[in-house]
Formats: sequence, C-alpha cells, structure tokens
Amino acid sequence: MGGVSACRATVQGFARILALFALLLVAASCGGGSSAPSGTPVAPANGALTVRAAEWGFKPPNIILQPGQQVRLTFANDGAILHDLKIDALDATGVTSQSAGGPSGDQGELFVAANPGKTGTLVFTPSEFGTFDFYCTIPQHRQLGMEGTMIVE
Repeated sequence: MGGVSACRATVQGFARILALFALLLVAASCGGGSSAPSGTPVAPANGALTVRAAEWGFKPPNIILQPGQQVRLTFANDGAILHDLKIDALDATGVTSQSAGGPSGDQGELFVAANPGKTGTLVFTPSEFGTFDFYCTIPQHRQLGMEGTMIVE
C-alpha cells in the first residue's frame, strides 16, 4: 500500500505545480503594471499632428494639446488591417472627421478610421483640461495595446 500513497503524493504535488504554473500564466497575460502608455508626450507642430497606427499600437502613444487651439490630426494606418482612433470624454468644438474606409463616427464624435495604407483626418479644438484615453475600437485591438493618452493642459 505504501507504493500507492507515494504515487498519490507525487500526482498531487505535480497537480499543485501545474495549478501554480497556470495561475502565473494567467497573471502574466493580464499585463500587470500601468495601463498608461510610456513615452514623452508629443505636441502638434503648427496645429498639425500625425498619429500612425499599426498592429498593435499608436505612434505617438502620448499626445499633449492646449485648450482652445485647433488640432488637425492625420491618422495614418501603416498596418495590414483596418484601424481607427476614438478619443473618449473630451469636450471639443469644430469637430470634423474624414475617414478613409471603415466606419464613420457620429456627428461631433472624436473618431477617425482608415483602411491599410490610407489616411484619415480629424480636426477639433479641445475645450477642457484633463487626461483622456484614445484607442482603436475594433474588437480586441485595445486589449492588444492600441491605446494612448491625450493630455490637454
């Protein structure tokens, strides 16, 4: 009977190691750390700024703007699939958007889309201070890293 007990203990120990490994794997896949992208914020030059999208990120990931100053954002899709850019919760005036394929945003929405190799434009004037997220709305793209931060100061 001692052999069966020893075998059972070995199997239980192995099961514990597998369970621990599975937990570590799940924790690693969650990313950990800060969700804010790293990098020095980039400001528009003469009111113009290009944001490049590709699998799976934006360049630049951090943008700094001034309230009351119009921004002409060129959205260039350098990727192999459709991408878009949406800015959440930022109050802005004078919003116009011209997507190059893909969905269009609602009237006044800070949204632009572009098919691979195409560019769209988003023109707006931020009217409030704060930090705002921008991201790709295509399913799973944000979770894969297509997000950034827009700071209006």
